[in-house]
Amino acid sequence: MTGVRVRREPFGAIVYVPRRDHFFALDRPHTDLLLGARKPKDAEDLERLRRLDQLDDGPRAVDGRSLLGAFDRLPLSARPLVINCFTTAHCPLRCTYCHADDLMIGYRDSENDRWLREVARVAAATPAMVGVVTGGEPLARPARAERLIAALAEDKAVVLDTSGVGDFPGILKVLQRYSVHVRVSIDSIAAGVNDALRPINRRYLPLGTSAHAHAHDTVRRAVGAGLATSVQTVVTVRNGDLDGLLRFRDALVDLGVTTWALHQVVPVGKAARPAGERLLAGPDTQATLAELVRRSAADGVPIDIRLTSTHRAPNSTLLISARGELSVESTQPGTKIVARVPRFRARSHVLRLFREHVDLEGHASRYLNGTLGAPTRPLPIGAR
Repeated sequence: MTGVRVRREPFGAIVYVPRRDHFFALDRPHTDLLLGARKPKDAEDLERLRRLDQLDDGPRAVDGRSLLGAFDRLPLSARPLVINCFTTAHCPLRCTYCHADDLMIGYRDSENDRWLREVARVAAATPAMVGVVTGGEPLARPARAERLIAALAEDKAVVLDTSGVGDFPGILKVLQRYSVHVRVSIDSIAAGVNDALRPINRRYLPLGTSAHAHAHDTVRRAVGAGLATSVQTVVTVRNGDLDGLLRFRDALVDLGVTTWALHQVVPVGKAARPAGERLLAGPDTQATLAELVRRSAADGVPIDIRLTSTHRAPNSTLLISARGELSVESTQPGTKIVARVPRFRARSHVLRLFREHVDLEGHASRYLNGTLGAPTRPLPIGAR
């Protein structure tokens, strides 16, 4: 399995498949077979091997399951799975629900190379399996994005998180060199809906520029270059109807996209303001998304769909600001915990902040498709 990352855990292992941008939790029997700790001895082991062979198989329809083996609870890790790294606080869009707007305002005018080195240092001190190059918009500062990609790739799988607006062709060779997974943000197959949710910032782009057009062009270029490519969508009242999502899914398959991540909008950042609150998804949204996955699996649609549970636990992600600070959403609505990481015992400091302030169940659920096909109770850290 090319590029697949494996991390031992008390319950077995966590596996990350870069091509699919997908995590899986394995129990001990699956882990032992995967790592060659023992040879298959019976029909159950042969079935486990078949499941393991499918981890890097695809594209294929899935029903949301990310747990392989005997789990009666969602397994938790004491170490982060993903660290999101700001390349820059500059962004050519003004997304109406922007979750990180408060980490860009006040940062942009002072941005410098020393800050980027600090982002790379803190990322290196974070024992995550995946480093996400995000912002802001990485393509707005491609030279910084290239440097951060190279730094993260030393010990992590790398994902480029982009709107597609910017110089994508200019960093294509770097993306290929480090086998970066490209994740493009698109909120609707309808250009008008997408561009209303993700309007341009006139400080960076001329009037008439379409975020929708740029995103689709970037997807086509990434797929054409042989890069693993996915799309992520923030689900709001404007784009959360089932018929529209089914049309969206089919259009993504036609584009060559094999992974689709959907996040319900949460009341943080701009979405915590009165105007943003009008975008919050309704009580039936989760059932609609579950039906989208069910139909896709039943019809054999060749796409992986991952639903995150950030709407249940906003403090489920770990982020490094453009200044190199660690940031976590607070349990107090609309606020963040922002902390400097000292150079002495930096890893211990990162892990302490992660365990104290990140919702560990929410973190596991976000990346293990916990809203679908996973046990409802968490498996405690260290449980055997």
